Amino acid sequence: MKEYFVRKIQHLQEGELYQFFELNAETGKEQTIDPFESGMLQLHPETEPTPEIFSITSKRGADATGFYREERFVVQRGSKFAASTSPKCPKKYIKLREELVLDQLLVPFEHQFLLMADTEFVSPMMAMGAVIGGWVRGSHDWKERKGK
Repeated sequence: MKEYFVRKIQHLQEGELYQFFELNAETGKEQTIDPFESGMLQLHPETEPTPEIFSITSKRGADATGFYREERFVVQRGSKFAASTSPKCPKKYIKLREELVLDQLLVPFEHQFLLMADTEFVSPMMAMGAVIGGWVRGSHDWKERKGK
């Protein structure tokens, strides 16, 4: 079993960044990895049936997937949130994004924010507002993902 972890670093020009590492259990050595290519963000097999997956993208860089779990909406780990918010973004979405950053569930990665764990939202609308960082019309913007 591979062990992964994230470390916050200070870059002279870029400021605060995050590095992703894999720990070799046998040697105890760390190796820098790309979280997408390494398998770090692969979903673990579930004992429940696979839920219907929905996705959303935005011009500002959001690229997220999620599914319904009873009355809530879950955005999957590895989803990318827009790095910025629109001028008309409601304060409730800004506050929600700030809470995710403070809880270290949302970390800067390249020109987006990366979601580090499956995260439940009270509704698909709240999830979408946080992901795209803007005003939303309704949950109909989550599209059924083709080619599961």
